[in-house]
Amino acid sequence: MERFFKKTIVGIAALTTSVFLTACGQQAASQQSSHSSSNTPSAESESTRAYHSAEHLIRQGEYKAASNKLSDVNHRSQQVNNLNADLHSYMSAKKSYNNGNYDEASSSLSSLKSNSSAMRGAYTDLQNKISNAEKVSSSSSSVTNKATTSSAESSSATSQTTTANETSTSVVNSFANKMGFDNNNGYSITPINKDGNNYRFEVRQNNKDNTVANMVGIYQYNSQTGTATKVQ
Repeated sequence: MERFFKKTIVGIAALTTSVFLTACGQQAASQQSSHSSSNTPSAESESTRAYHSAEHLIRQGEYKAASNKLSDVNHRSQQVNNLNADLHSYMSAKKSYNNGNYDEASSSLSSLKSNSSAMRGAYTDLQNKISNAEKVSSSSSSVTNKATTSSAESSSATSQTTTANETSTSVVNSFANKMGFDNNNGYSITPINKDGNNYRFEVRQNNKDNTVANMVGIYQYNSQTGTATKVQ
């Protein structure tokens, strides 16, 4: 009987030890699995970290670095893809803006795909710059056109005056002979306009004392046909 109790006690002790060791092994395996899992970031957390890092870089104006940060993610989430697309559109628009291609820059700023507040701020700021630059460019162009028109009109008037003053003596003499306005009789002929072969002359005649030059008239003369007409 005593031997029986001893065997029973030994069996219970062995069973208890086995159960204890099994439990310890399972707990260690569980802890190891948990530790391994915590050291391997999920694709979602990797994307989230990259997204927030990119937003920080955008606020600092580091757009290329932000795009590189997003591109380095192995398994990108949709929000990472959208933000990266917005960044590429922004950088393309900024390049066009810097080159003075404002229409091209504006068209590159398509609607935002991401919900990034940093990206939205950068878009708004650049769009305002483009709009202001377009207004300045339009105003400058208008002033230039007005200046060009005014210059052309002034040049035309100067050209007419110069041409009239440069009327050849032979044309004046031809007109004088045609009309009998001999200089010896006190006539003076002044060219006042020229249009091709058509000349306009002002004719005056001095009195006997040469103190007063009386108006004789304004004449239109065609040097090619030799036709002269009094127009005033």
